[in-house]
Amino acid sequence: PIVTGTCYLRKRDLLTQWLKIIIIIKIILAFDILLLLFNLIQWHKVVNYDGFFFPKVPGNIIIRNQQLNANNEIQIDCVPPKDLNGPPGLFYAKLENSGELQNKEKCHFKFPGLNYHTIYTIQVWASNSKHNGSRVKVTFATSYNENALIGFLVFLIILTSVALIVVLWKIYSLQKKSSRYLCATLVELGQLLHVEPILAEHLLDAFRSKQADEARLFLAEFQSIPRVFNKFPVKEARKPYNSIKNRYVDILPYDHNRVSLSPESGVQGSDYINASYIDGFNELRKYIAAQGPKEETSNDFWKMVWEQKTTIIVMVTRCEEGNRPKCAHYWPSMDEQNKSFGDLVIRINEEKWCPDYVVRKLFISHKKEKPTDREVTHIQFISWPDHGVPEDPQLLLKLRRRVNAFSNFFSGPIIVHCSAGVGRTGSYIGIDAMMQGLEAEGHVDIYGYIVGLRRQRCLMVQVEAQYILIHQALLEHYIFGETEICLSELPKELINLKREDPASEPSMLVAEFQVKRALCFISRLCLNDEHMLCNNSHFTVEYNRVTVKLADEKSKESENDSELSSSDDDDDDECTKYINASFIDGYWYTEALIATQTPLQETIADFWQMVFQRKTAFIVMLSKLKEDTEDFTEYWGEEDKTYDDIEVKLTECNNGPEFIVRTFEIKHGKVKKDAHKVYQYHYHKWTDSDLPENPSSFIEVIRTLKEKLPKPNGPNRAIAPPIVVHCSDGAKLTGIFCALWNLLDSADTENIIDVFYMVKLLRKQRSGMILTFEQFEFLYDTIASTYPVQNGTLKSSESPLQTTVEIISETPQEESKQVSDGKSEEVSEVPAEEQKPEADTLMISNQQKILLMDP
Repeated sequence: PIVTGTCYLRKRDLLTQWLKIIIIIKIILAFDILLLLFNLIQWHKVVNYDGFFFPKVPGNIIIRNQQLNANNEIQIDCVPPKDLNGPPGLFYAKLENSGELQNKEKCHFKFPGLNYHTIYTIQVWASNSKHNGSRVKVTFATSYNENALIGFLVFLIILTSVALIVVLWKIYSLQKKSSRYLCATLVELGQLLHVEPILAEHLLDAFRSKQADEARLFLAEFQSIPRVFNKFPVKEARKPYNSIKNRYVDILPYDHNRVSLSPESGVQGSDYINASYIDGFNELRKYIAAQGPKEETSNDFWKMVWEQKTTIIVMVTRCEEGNRPKCAHYWPSMDEQNKSFGDLVIRINEEKWCPDYVVRKLFISHKKEKPTDREVTHIQFISWPDHGVPEDPQLLLKLRRRVNAFSNFFSGPIIVHCSAGVGRTGSYIGIDAMMQGLEAEGHVDIYGYIVGLRRQRCLMVQVEAQYILIHQALLEHYIFGETEICLSELPKELINLKREDPASEPSMLVAEFQVKRALCFISRLCLNDEHMLCNNSHFTVEYNRVTVKLADEKSKESENDSELSSSDDDDDDECTKYINASFIDGYWYTEALIATQTPLQETIADFWQMVFQRKTAFIVMLSKLKEDTEDFTEYWGEEDKTYDDIEVKLTECNNGPEFIVRTFEIKHGKVKKDAHKVYQYHYHKWTDSDLPENPSSFIEVIRTLKEKLPKPNGPNRAIAPPIVVHCSDGAKLTGIFCALWNLLDSADTENIIDVFYMVKLLRKQRSGMILTFEQFEFLYDTIASTYPVQNGTLKSSESPLQTTVEIISETPQEESKQVSDGKSEEVSEVPAEEQKPEADTLMISNQQKILLMDP
């Protein structure tokens, strides 16, 4: 019984324990249920029951605060949406500019360290477990970063302080080392004048004003420009290994704009050449002004041409002038064909000589680079005296037109050089640049540009005459314009010139002729009293056939034979006679013709004296022996005749329908010298308007004479004695001959004519030439018919026109000789007499007197 009771108690206790465990579990479950109900109540405040089980898109957030903090930090605070429509999620903010994304449990965002002065856009939205809410955009504009600004200001203050210290130290060192240099710089800046630019329409008035009183204003302007700006160093040019490359010790390139060559390893000064970059009109470094190459610097010169990609070289000097070397012959001759200069090979393909310039077509190649030749045009101007100016500014305008014809957009700087690379070089550059300015803006600042040239290279435009020449060239271009016409364009241009549109208005050709007459003051000379007195003396009055030209006769030309005359210092009225004659420049050389009146009975001896002393071989007679009611004296006889000391003998006479050819032998009775032949071409077919009846036969006379003269070709062309051309007054008919003489040469050589300029030049040398419009028009028509054009192309030149000539001998057969071989037996160079321009003339005249010296 004891054992059974014990087992019963143990089972009861076990049951009690289980009941306790169950009660505890129920209590825990009841607590969990209460907690769950509490949470459900809380969630109910946020979401509805549907959103809890089926989440939707959250509502929009509300931006509560947006602000820009210090250092460009953006801060955004927002209120969660009322309807989250699902379980709670995160809040997001995205910076659009950089793509930076932030997410947080609370809607509080900061974006620090943003760029200053930038507009930023930030997107903010809420998210539940399934969906993102609508995005709200916020825009900010940042300001300057205070720290960066403070740092920059501190850096700027430090930099300014350092610069100020350096400047003060530099000033102190300069004052201590070269006080005279500083004083010279201040003087340079203080001596410059304030010269206003000149409007195009005021060029003439400005020139007259500055030319007045012996060019006082021109001189003041020119002398105010410093010859050298000492503030610009020339250290490279003065280094010992570079100084030997300089042609002149005082003409050195400034360091700041000198042309630097590519240096060669281990060779000192291999980058140096005496050349400077020069700015053009609104174009930087358009030119390179260089000294004329020396033999030892020719390699450097061509190296500069190659590296600068230059395609045009303008040479404004001869290689030798006045028996002094001016420049090395740095290009191959036509005989050499090619020549090496270091690594460069220069080949010449063509050389064309004109009276005032030579055009050479060169090709340059590099031995170590691809075998591609570059074409370089070399234009050498040969009519510019050293330290002087050309006689006529039109020559430089013509040179400029030729240079610009070869220029292209892709070429490198134009290299211009003379001997020193400053005087004539600066003058050409000044004319070219100022011409561009005149055409582009209608005004020019010549003074300011020359100052600029001197700042780039010392002594540019070296003398006052060159400074005046720039003004003259601009004035000449503005008044007359460009009147050259290419032969291939002549027919079309002539039609345009003759067109009257409207019919009531004069044609352009008439207007051109009227302009020439209205502006003839350009070529008028201002004669001094002594000269006028000489021309008006009783020794000269009776020699002037046209009495109205007594005061208008501007000059004569002197005859001075070495055997028959004394020096110029010994010339006086007792031993000098004057003859109504003037030298006329030819196309190829000056004093090619002598224009004179037909001799009177009392001047025949003087006429033959002039022919003898000038060694004239040809006389062109353009008058009849009888014109209207006036008879002209035969200045020769059928038999030997002596006029003072000149013995004249007619040996042959060939008559043609329109002109006669007579052959004379003349000699001086007091000089033991063989007689020399003189051929007279007598053209006598003229219309009532003083024009040749047959222009082709008139051209034939001119061409026949040209064939008997030495061919002007190359640098050593022979200069023939002048041809004497005469008519009743030495101007009217003579002017037509002289004009066509030169126009034919221009057409044959350059395929270009300039009738306007030719007539202007003739009237400058002798008044009364080409006075009527009919004569002016005749020149155009004759050239047009002589050089026919087909389809815009000039026809190939044919043999000269020929006219049948009937030969009738008027002299004994034994004395007759063929005129076909009538070349001058004596062709010698007559030295050109020194020409001095009048100080107050607008255009420089080359007129001279013809003096007949008593033996």
